[in-house]
Amino acid sequence: MPEPLSPPKGKLADVFAKINMSELPAMSVHVQELLALTSGKRSANYDDLARIILKDFSLTHKVLQFANSAYYSLGQKVSTVSMAVAVLGFDSVRDIAIGIALFDDFVQAGVNTDEISELLARSFMAALLARGIAETRYLKVLPEEAFICGLMRNLGKIISCIYLPEVYNDITRQMRAGKAEDEAARDLLDGLDYAGVGREVAIFWNMTESVIHCMKPDPVVPEEAHDPNQYLHCIVDFSNRYVDALWGRRNIDALMEKYGYALSIDEQEAVEMLSAAAKTSTAIFDSIRPGIGRIDFQKRLKEMQSAVAVQPAAGEKAKGVDAYWQEISTMLAGQFQLKDCLLLLVDALFQGVGLDRVVLAMLKVSDGKKVLVGQLGRGDISPEQMKQFQVPLSHLEHEGSAASLVMGEEMAIAAQIIGQLPEKMQSLLQGRNGCFFPLCLQKKIVALLYVDRKGGEKLDKAAIQWVRKFRDSAVRAIELKRKKDRM
Repeated sequence: MPEPLSPPKGKLADVFAKINMSELPAMSVHVQELLALTSGKRSANYDDLARIILKDFSLTHKVLQFANSAYYSLGQKVSTVSMAVAVLGFDSVRDIAIGIALFDDFVQAGVNTDEISELLARSFMAALLARGIAETRYLKVLPEEAFICGLMRNLGKIISCIYLPEVYNDITRQMRAGKAEDEAARDLLDGLDYAGVGREVAIFWNMTESVIHCMKPDPVVPEEAHDPNQYLHCIVDFSNRYVDALWGRRNIDALMEKYGYALSIDEQEAVEMLSAAAKTSTAIFDSIRPGIGRIDFQKRLKEMQSAVAVQPAAGEKAKGVDAYWQEISTMLAGQFQLKDCLLLLVDALFQGVGLDRVVLAMLKVSDGKKVLVGQLGRGDISPEQMKQFQVPLSHLEHEGSAASLVMGEEMAIAAQIIGQLPEKMQSLLQGRNGCFFPLCLQKKIVALLYVDRKGGEKLDKAAIQWVRKFRDSAVRAIELKRKKDRM
């Protein structure tokens, strides 16, 4: 049995005293027990999880619904909680059980069920998006931790909507009048914004440090893959803000500019993850079904893209390759962010040089394995194809001619070379005239640039020379960044 919670302290107590509410209602025993399995403070096994879920018939029923949904496409009937845990894994079942139990608690406690359902739907969608990003990136972020942190990110807003409805409505009215959400919240919550309320409640509920830390807005994007905690924070921030932007039909350009490269994600891939999750969720969660059912993520994304599309002015010329070269040279001569330089590189090759497809893969290390993973792409390549652009170094080192890539040699695509690449990569290169250009530091590969043209059109000498120049500038940028990090 979880220990009883002490009364809230500090600013949180001041806020609740202001509305004559002596304490924040405690979480249900089910939620506390499930969160205890997440904290890592004690060992837990499949039987512990199944025992907690089976205490509640509704929770058991919904977990089994999820296990048998199209989201997993198992091809077999999951009839017991123990079987669900065995098939889906401890972490997946625990995560979904926490979402169901906690959200049902929230809906039962609130008055404005439509508003609460919408907030919970957004949090759940963001949690699934965060988990999906963590699962498919080499960032050493645990998917289950990304899910929980994503789920709890907007806890302060949810708590305010449920337990402080008048204050919440006043904040909403001020926002409609043009005031920023954080400013309006601080005016009415004794100096706390929604994130501050969430952190205070999370501390009161003894949630993990990761959950509390990820509630802070607008984290700094790390430029190296050795900081999983900071990447976790960025994944959670991106996922929640992306869902909120889709929901509110707000422009996402600034969000994608900040996180697109760092998380190797674009708008289409993110919305595909959300759409798949929404199809499953609408059939499962009674508490949030109305909120999820109100949005078509694919349609909303298309509306946003149409709204922000900018047509070139009459007579305006596209930027030439010389202009791109001058821009990169100027950037390297001053202070710059590596991600900005690499984004400019792929744009220069695609638009300036006029290549049909450009992919930049960066070296990632996970569980001791080194893999070149597609990070940036331009031209004739879909988000799904970008996910397939992965080349383990161990594979190249044992594959004849392709092994020379690891040593820094450029290589034109030929039938012999295609056959030496991973199977998923082979379909991407068939029927293309392309080349690999390794990026090396101290004779060790750190990235790989792939460029091509469609059909039988070959890369001419001028195009190859420009690719080499821009490739060398990218190597210089990486080298300068590493020197700066060592200072």
